Amino acid sequence: MRITSNMITKSQITAIQTNLDAMMKANNQVSSGLRFQDASEDPSAATQVMGTQSSLRALDQYKSNVTAATNRVTQEDSVLQQINDLLARVKQIGISQATDTASAQTRTTANAEVQQIFKQLVSLGNTKVGGEYLFGGEQSTTAPFGSTGAGSTLDYTSTTPQGQRTFSIAPGQTMASTHDGTQVFVSSGVLDSVKQLARALDPASATYGQAGISSALTSVDSAFASLQTLIGETGANEQQLTTTTQNLAALKTNVKTFQTDLQGVDIEQAMTELTTRQTAYQAAMLAMSKVSDLTLTNYLR
Repeated sequence: MRITSNMITKSQITAIQTNLDAMMKANNQVSSGLRFQDASEDPSAATQVMGTQSSLRALDQYKSNVTAATNRVTQEDSVLQQINDLLARVKQIGISQATDTASAQTRTTANAEVQQIFKQLVSLGNTKVGGEYLFGGEQSTTAPFGSTGAGSTLDYTSTTPQGQRTFSIAPGQTMASTHDGTQVFVSSGVLDSVKQLARALDPASATYGQAGISSALTSVDSAFASLQTLIGETGANEQQLTTTTQNLAALKTNVKTFQTDLQGVDIEQAMTELTTRQTAYQAAMLAMSKVSDLTLTNYLR
């Protein structure tokens, strides 16, 4: 078979193109740090990489949910601590006015402060987070509480807020981040006990006097005990969210490491490969240039 110059040239061009493609691939690996760019280069690994990307998106969503839940729990904890302080003050006032040394004047002054505390509690019941009422339950856009009357007619209105915001915080794990308004302010007896004391301090009330104040103090103690249970549950929620945040971060690191193992490239090895391919390409180009310079006289010599 006769080998023509065209055949030699074609063969050399093919070799140059092959070397160029290999050099470009090596260069892409070095510049991107990735072993492959297209799924067709390694279908099996590419499928697994897509799986890790899906997992990372899910983990990011869980993290976002945990952050939102944490904001609500932190706010509830703050409110519960304020209620705790207000109830402690109410109890102190009640004890001071349940004695024989208390007078109509001191009880009038005490009544004014208790009514003010009552209104503060109602205001705390209408705490907002992100434009929603924290204790609004399923009616999160409607203020759950309002105060009415004064002294012997002091009272509150309620939408009977029930229902809790649930967050998906991990695979197969959901969490009701906060208590609803009924649990915190009504079932606990917080508002009713303070209202009871305010009425017992008002001369116009049927419960006015030492006996009424003592009865109100019993209710305040009961509300205080219920509040401690809520505070404990909220603290447990905070701890769970902290642990979940740490677990999600660790899991995300593991998934990213696995993804890197699947698609990442050994930089030193890639640099060596690039250098080798560059050398081969330059050699092919040099060979091509020498062949191109040959004339008929070169062949006849």
